[in-house]
Amino acid sequence: MAFDILLTNGVILDGTGRAAYPGAVGVIDGRIAAVGDLGDRGAAIEAARTIDCGGRVIAPGFIDMHSHSDWVLPQPDHADVLAPLLEQGITTLVAGNCGCSPAPYVDANAKLLPVLGRMLHDRDLDYGWSGMASWLAALEERGLALNVAQLVGHGTIRAAVKGADPGPSTRDELARMADLVRASLDEGAIGLSTGLGYAPGIFADTAELIAVTRPLAERRGVYTSHARSYIALASRKQPERPPSNLAALDETAAIWRAHGVKVQHSHLIFVGDVTWPTTDRTLAHLDRLLDEGVDIACDAFPYVGGNTTLIVFLPPWALTRVHESVTDPALRERLISHLDHVLPSLGMRWGDTQILWVPKRAHAQLEGMTVAEIARERGTDPTATYLDLIAELGSQTRIMNWNYSGREAEETSLRKVLAHRACCFETDTILTGNGVDNPASYGTFPRLLGRYVRELKLVTLPDAVRRMTSFNAARMGLTDRGRIAPGLAADLVVFDPDAVADAWNERPVGIDTVVLNGRVVVERGRFDRSSRAGAVLRSGSA
Repeated sequence: MAFDILLTNGVILDGTGRAAYPGAVGVIDGRIAAVGDLGDRGAAIEAARTIDCGGRVIAPGFIDMHSHSDWVLPQPDHADVLAPLLEQGITTLVAGNCGCSPAPYVDANAKLLPVLGRMLHDRDLDYGWSGMASWLAALEERGLALNVAQLVGHGTIRAAVKGADPGPSTRDELARMADLVRASLDEGAIGLSTGLGYAPGIFADTAELIAVTRPLAERRGVYTSHARSYIALASRKQPERPPSNLAALDETAAIWRAHGVKVQHSHLIFVGDVTWPTTDRTLAHLDRLLDEGVDIACDAFPYVGGNTTLIVFLPPWALTRVHESVTDPALRERLISHLDHVLPSLGMRWGDTQILWVPKRAHAQLEGMTVAEIARERGTDPTATYLDLIAELGSQTRIMNWNYSGREAEETSLRKVLAHRACCFETDTILTGNGVDNPASYGTFPRLLGRYVRELKLVTLPDAVRRMTSFNAARMGLTDRGRIAPGLAADLVVFDPDAVADAWNERPVGIDTVVLNGRVVVERGRFDRSSRAGAVLRSGSA
């Protein structure tokens, strides 16, 4: 047998959670052709290219369970921008998360969708597509640096039917939304995502979510949700009710209860010091849901901070008139009163909120600074400064909040989430090539393998690899990815388990080789930015 690529002298972790074993992997025509001890076949092994893995681990390519890079993929230079993802071993992106996907792009959302997506990319897009089919075809025609499995965003769908209207949806509007979801699934989307902390998803009630997700049951699609709340906000009227972040978990489970489809609670985080103590209660509730048979999982990144938009702290009533709310004296005073009450009660500090990227480049000097630092420099109140920054910089300004499931060395909540049996791994990074980067862009998977597996022994190496590969693939219905077995797609990563580590916004160490659809795209840790070996992974196409 003559292989296109032969990876020899490796230790195979096949992605199933099985213990590592020595062996080789042979690749033909973009597929895994043989695995194991290939020297006992009685004939010389021939290969166009042989890679000596020198005792390193050969694993399936990592699947980023929660990505926003679909908004960068249409750019001609997307391989340059997204190189850090491939250099940390990622071969497949699950994109279109938090309710925001680039398609369908139709007349009704033609003005709003570019505004919604602007936080996720820095360059103007040509929007040379309409429905999901033409979007995915456009990606294929332009060429892809890595694989993409696309979710359709509920926010995108809602904007296509209701525009910016925050009101409740009528029966006719719900039917039209469901039709758009159904068409997107038929045209290749693997499921639907919601962004219930952002406009316009924040205006949808649970009944709307159940109505719009009905096509998932018909087409066996997955549901992922940026939940309604990641803070432990108690009900003043009903103090006996569970905190808001626990209720949000039940809202995700409600879609399974309605339709019996897989549900994914996106980036399970605990925001603010007061929320951290609810970690055990929330994870215990997740266990109860699993024990009841709810097909639910969560995902997480290995940092105590995450990127989002500058206006994330505004209440729903202010999201429909952002500039007016932060500049009108009466509304501004109302906002200051609200924020000064809610944020301290949750243990949230302006010193935790860091500016990452400013669309108005005249203010680029603020990138990297926290709101508290800017307030001190200006001699102004931090909450008032935050509202000033929204007015000055714009609502699409990106920030990093450094109080997610911990702060600095305190990461008890984070470790409990990462160790949980139902937790997949993801980056959730907004990587555009500009501003201050989220360290997840460079180091998510190396950090998991180095810090949390090798150093802290929080998770075993076989299980960590499983939750980077086959577990994620199974959640998303990607049947030919995530495992090393004959006949499956040849997405492979070679890494040194004794050396792999993140390097904080620099290329990681210990990721040696990445094979994407049978082509070597990363050698000696460096991605070949001219390669376009990626593919669109459509629903049902595997």
